[in-house]
Amino acid sequence: MASESRLVEEIYSDTHVPELGCKPQWDVDSYDGREYESDPEDSKLFSDEEEYEQYRLERRRAFDSKGFIYEPLSENYPIKDLEALVYDNVTNRELMTDLANLCVKKLNETKEKTVELVDIVRVIVLGGGTRKAYITFMARESLNGPLVEYQAKVVTYAKNLKPPFPIICRPSPIPSI
Repeated sequence: MASESRLVEEIYSDTHVPELGCKPQWDVDSYDGREYESDPEDSKLFSDEEEYEQYRLERRRAFDSKGFIYEPLSENYPIKDLEALVYDNVTNRELMTDLANLCVKKLNETKEKTVELVDIVRVIVLGGGTRKAYITFMARESLNGPLVEYQAKVVTYAKNLKPPFPIICRPSPIPSI
């Protein structure tokens, strides 16, 4: 596994800046400064007002999570089986651990921290050929410290045509709802 980690580190170099229209920046969240807006057209998708209100509540909760909770009727999707193979001999959990560790490494280097990833909790993916992975994981901020929920966001590319680009690594915010 050690040689695998070195290979992953080489492949997932953060020296590449992807062409995404607007280039992502480290520690800058695309949700910052945005306000939640409910689309009145969505109500036409529901025959029952209570179902529509539940949908709006779930969308608001997903928006407030800044992408880290599944948003109904959106282009994002949760990875339901972290143990499923995504590549030969590589599970979703292993791939997401490598991607989250890329973000943890960047956090530790830029903020002089000692965060250590312990376990992946859930993953939401948005996009097609160019994707953003929203990874929620448990971490320790110090040796033998308590577990803290963290979030990592990273841009990835289909077929690994380009190396991933780390965007965010931070403790999960406390939900407002």
